[in-house]
Amino acid sequence: MVDEKNRELAAEIQVRQTAESALRDSEERYRAVAQSAHDAIVTIDHTGNIVGWNRGAERIFGYEAAAIIDQPLTRLMPERYRDAHSFGEDRIKLGGAPNIRGQATELQGLRKDGSEFPAEISLAKWDALDTWFVTGIIRDITDRKHAEEESAKLQAQLLQSQKMESLGTLAGGIAHDMNNILGAILGLASVNIEGQPQGSQAYRSFETIAKAATRGGEMVRSLLAFARQSQAEDRVLDVNAILQEEIRLLERTTFSKVRLVVNLAPKLHPIRGDASALTHAFMNLCVNAVDAMPENGTLTLRTRNIDSDWIEVTVEDTGTGMPKDVLERAMDPFFTTKGVGKGTGLGLSMVYSAVKAHQGQIEIHSEPGQGTQVRMQFPACEPAIEVAESVPGTRSEMSKRALNVLLVDDDEMIQSSVETILQSLGHAVITTPNGEEALARIETGFVPDVVILDMNMPGLGGSGTLPRLRAILPEVPVLLSTGRTDQVALDLAKTHPFVTLLPKPFSIKELQQRLETIGR
Repeated sequence: MVDEKNRELAAEIQVRQTAESALRDSEERYRAVAQSAHDAIVTIDHTGNIVGWNRGAERIFGYEAAAIIDQPLTRLMPERYRDAHSFGEDRIKLGGAPNIRGQATELQGLRKDGSEFPAEISLAKWDALDTWFVTGIIRDITDRKHAEEESAKLQAQLLQSQKMESLGTLAGGIAHDMNNILGAILGLASVNIEGQPQGSQAYRSFETIAKAATRGGEMVRSLLAFARQSQAEDRVLDVNAILQEEIRLLERTTFSKVRLVVNLAPKLHPIRGDASALTHAFMNLCVNAVDAMPENGTLTLRTRNIDSDWIEVTVEDTGTGMPKDVLERAMDPFFTTKGVGKGTGLGLSMVYSAVKAHQGQIEIHSEPGQGTQVRMQFPACEPAIEVAESVPGTRSEMSKRALNVLLVDDDEMIQSSVETILQSLGHAVITTPNGEEALARIETGFVPDVVILDMNMPGLGGSGTLPRLRAILPEVPVLLSTGRTDQVALDLAKTHPFVTLLPKPFSIKELQQRLETIGR
């Protein structure tokens, strides 16, 4: 009987020893896993004191285990959250967050050096030895937050780009028709001005009509430039010269209100682009800067070479600055903080568009009361090769005689107005409504002295007609007429010889100048 009890006791001891050994093995495995984990694993007892601390916690928080064990959990929280901390068996709140037991929650952590970081924490409660503990897995999500911010920034840039593309499509759609209307008005008004006594009522009336049409054309070009649908020029530019000219224009008026600091880099690399578009962009920034300094201040214009491939232009003021919500929308189309009638909301959008059209980058830094800095970077190019100027008095013979002009345009108002202009200049005109009819007339033997070719027409259009026309008449000058000087028009003018762009709307003097300079 005794032997049987001893055997039972021995078996029970063996089972217990086996269980204890298995428990020790399990604990060792847990400790090994916990110590090798990249995240912080922190265990807290029911009083809120830290009783478990792995190497991941040492790396993230900066405390060695000996320095943090038995310290309160609040040591790991920013001070502003500590009063809201509570720790109970049924409800666990860390730093004011709702009961976060059993779910992943984002909080702010506090390192030993006093720096804060965004953290994601998940908690698990467990019981042992008539008490309870909580183990938290804490992950430093700083990199993830930065990635999210960068993603949000890229998303905002994408949305901005989509806005610009949509408005560009809208602007491009209305520009052709609007410029045809303005072209007819400007053309006929400019013809009639020439026939009126200067100073007469009729002269003043036609002059007003011409000015209104010209201003309307400028508005359409501005809208196209804002939408990156138009770049009237593509040549080598000296940005310092553009800024110096702008300074001369403004220093007697706008700049009298502020202190101007100019720091232009010597030997600034040239860039390629449209001088008018950049002048408009820089002017917008300067006017905005002065408006932001009603009580005087300092406006700084600065240029520098970043390296052999890029230059930077900075416009900086000491004005009122912008709060974050305004800064985020500053380049949105039609957004303005100015009163009714004092701003269209297109200024910074046009600046953004002009910079992007020149393959550049733009950044705006601003804080309330700290002023605003706009930094623009542009790709540099090789300096222009100087070409000897034409000798005065060598105009083409065609400017001295009546020309046979082939006008190719589908708009009846343009046909009528341009025909009137040309006839008033003493030229003969044949009009066709599309490229197909124009080519058919040439193939039957008609050889014009000049072709005025519209870009936007049904059928072949200007881009389809020009190569065929050039194959038949390789040296006849062509005025490529367009209300939207986009990259297609620029490329056509570059690719084919004896092609000159004629932006709509144009006056009688502008057309006359084009006809006189062709063939020099």
